[in-house]
Parts: sequence; C-alpha cells; structure tokens
Amino acid sequence: MTRELKYDVVIVGLGPAGSSLAYMLRKTGLRIAGLDWVDWDHLWGKPCGDAIGAHHFEETGLPHPQPPALMQKVSGIDIYSPSEEIRLRVYGEGYMISRNLYGRSLVKEAMDSGVDIYLKTRVGQVIMENGKLRGVAATTRDGEKLRFYADIIVDATGSGGSIRRKLPPSWPVNEPLKKTDAAVAYRRIVELGYDIEEPEFIRIYLNQRIAPGGYWWFFPKGKRSANIGLGVQGGRGHPHPAQIYRDVLMKRPEVGSEVKVIADSGALVPTRRPANTLVWDNFIGIGDNGYTVNPIHGGGMGYAMTAARHAYETIMEAFEKGDYTRRGLWGLNLRYMKGLGAKQAGLDIFRIFLQQLDDEEIEWGIRTGIMRASEAYETSVKGELKANLGIVEKARILAKLLGRPSMLLKLKMVADYMKQVKTLYKAYPENPEALPKWVDSVEQLYKEYKEKLGVTW
Repeated sequence: MTRELKYDVVIVGLGPAGSSLAYMLRKTGLRIAGLDWVDWDHLWGKPCGDAIGAHHFEETGLPHPQPPALMQKVSGIDIYSPSEEIRLRVYGEGYMISRNLYGRSLVKEAMDSGVDIYLKTRVGQVIMENGKLRGVAATTRDGEKLRFYADIIVDATGSGGSIRRKLPPSWPVNEPLKKTDAAVAYRRIVELGYDIEEPEFIRIYLNQRIAPGGYWWFFPKGKRSANIGLGVQGGRGHPHPAQIYRDVLMKRPEVGSEVKVIADSGALVPTRRPANTLVWDNFIGIGDNGYTVNPIHGGGMGYAMTAARHAYETIMEAFEKGDYTRRGLWGLNLRYMKGLGAKQAGLDIFRIFLQQLDDEEIEWGIRTGIMRASEAYETSVKGELKANLGIVEKARILAKLLGRPSMLLKLKMVADYMKQVKTLYKAYPENPEALPKWVDSVEQLYKEYKEKLGVTW
C-alpha cells in the first residue's frame, strides 16, 4: 500500500542547501517536508574541506557554528606556490566545522518548529501529470512506499540531481555537468602525531604535478587533527586523487604522520558557472544541484546557503501570489544570477585559464608579484581580475625580461572575458521566454574564449 502525503513544499536532500532552506521555512506556516536517504549520523555526509567563511552566516541569517560543531576558528588562508618557496597569506575570518553536527542542528531546529523530516527515505521517481511536476515517489529503508505531492519540489540532492535528471529532457533545468567542469576530490580526516603550527590558518598548495587542474589542501581542525585532501580536474585522464594521496602526499611528513584515520571518502565537485536556470514549473534546484559553487576552489557550503536564502524569498513570493510556474519562481534566478552568479561566472572564466597553466607558469606569476595575496583574494571571492597601471607596467617589464610577454597578453584577455561574462549575467533575462537567446550568448562567449586560449576540452 502506498501512503500519499500533501505539502506546500517538498525538499529532497538535506545537505547544506536543503537543510538551510528547511530551517528558513520552519516558521512560515507552510507545510514543509524534508527528505534524505541518510540517517542522522550521515547528514551533510558529502566529503568536503569543512571550511566556510564567517560572512556566509552574516549574509544568510543562519546561526554561526558553536562547539562541538565548531572545531577550529580560521584567521586566514596560506596559498603556496608549486615550489612552496613562496607563501601568500590572505586574512579572513572563517570556521572549520563538523558538517554532520552543524547540519543536524539545522534539521533538528526545523523539525522542532514543525517541518516533517523523513530520513532513510529515497526518492525513486518524479510524479508528472499533464506535463507538469506534481510530486515525487519515495521508498523508506523499511520498504514503505510514499507519494509526496507539493506545489513546489526542491532538488537539493547535489550534482547528481536525482530529481532534475528525471525531468523531461526539454526542460532547461535538466542541464548535464561536463566532466571537465568538475573536480574529482578525495579527502581524509585524520589525527596527527604532532602539534600543527598555526592551526588557525588553512593551507592550499598549487601544484599541477600533485593535483592537476586543481590543488591539494591541509585544513587543521584543531592542534592535532586535520582535513587533508586534493581535487583534480575531471575528464582529462588524470589519476584518481585517492591514488595520488597514497603515492605522493603520504610521503610528506606532515601528511604521513597520521595516527588515526577518522574518515576518508571521495566525491565529484562541480567547478563551473551556475546552471542556466535554477527554476522551472513547480521546480527549484539549489546547491551543487544548480552548480552554485565557487569555480576556483570548489567550495559550495556558503553558496548553497545563499541559494537557499534566495529560494526562501522566492517561495514566499510564490505562495503570496499563488503562482508556482516558471514565471512565479523566476525571481530566484534574478536574485542569484545578477549577484553571486555573475561573480561565479567570472571565476569560471579565470578557472579555465588557471587549468591551462603549468607549475613553471604559476610559480612565475606568484614570484613576479602578478599574483599577490590581496589580488588572489579579490579574484577568488569577488570574481574580478584587476590590474592597476603600476602592476601592468611592472608585469610588462618582467615579462620581457623573463621572456613571457604572452602571459601578460593572456592575463589581459582573461580579465576582458571575465568582465564580459559578468556583464551578461547582470543582464540575465527578466522572463523565461528570453532564456534561450541569453544562453546562446553565453555559450558563444565561452566558445570564443576557449578558442583564443587554445582550450580543446
């Protein structure tokens, strides 16, 4: 026998995006259901660096993590050149968290406020009626069959998109993730046999030999524990990061001095601009599902929270107007794409450029001062590649002296395309009918950019 359930909003996936949205909707008076296949001990279980900037909590209104979910306060990031002879220190407040404990706190608060939570429940199919999305069919681990009906279905199931990929292929939200626009990541959470120096600074290492098309990281979670991992660009035949970890990183004393492995796992991480649209009729996709990530470092928690905040505002408007169509939900696109989405699109252009560089070029850029700490932060956070006249003149002289005038030309071209794509996103279409033309413009810009850069993937 199948049990049928009616809600206003059904959220599938209770990771950072889904649980944040459930928390935000908890006191609205709407009938909300949150579903996830995992149990309490595995909420927010996707492998991650576990680091998040404090500004995300200020911007979304979500509670700052507290002990025991808060494991280490972060004062900044150290970025190392391939030789590790140069370190760029970027100051900024953040946290290293226990994802599970923080996620559980949001879900519990939502549940205590009236949100119905269904854990250990897997969605199998979408329910379509007369070409419209009406709900989802699910099965619990105990074998009970459930059918959830709602005015709005939210897919927060990650880049796999367990709802999105079951929608009609003609729907523009059904946008596949190219392998080269993702990173294959692997990380371990370990106890170490020594005291970590300056645990309040997380470390990122740029090294194409170790992490081709990505980077490797060392993020302390206290004096003697750390989250250590790496990500490599997908779709280009690179070795699996777990193999690189074992064969290369474990030979380094700071990594190989592990006393205990607390957890280890891998994941596919989107590293691209946002999806062309986050909404369609009765549908919203947020978090990794909508590729709302930072393309440079693959961080997704804070951006999932921001997408959830915009989704919350859009849902409230939709119920006030009684319009759950693509038009009624279009405000989410306008909020996200013209703001954070534009920055992420700029970062995506920069990401493609970085993935074409070798270690010698990265080392040169950092050593000559073209990549300074303040500018690295400006680019990775704000999606802008700025160069004042003094820096440009200095770079031109150095490029000539070192025989690298082409690098300066590439940097200028990259900055121009970053500006162009941001302009396109800030002019995101005001209605769904104009979306195809806008998508064509974005795709043409990317095609032109990749041809000029010599990118073949």
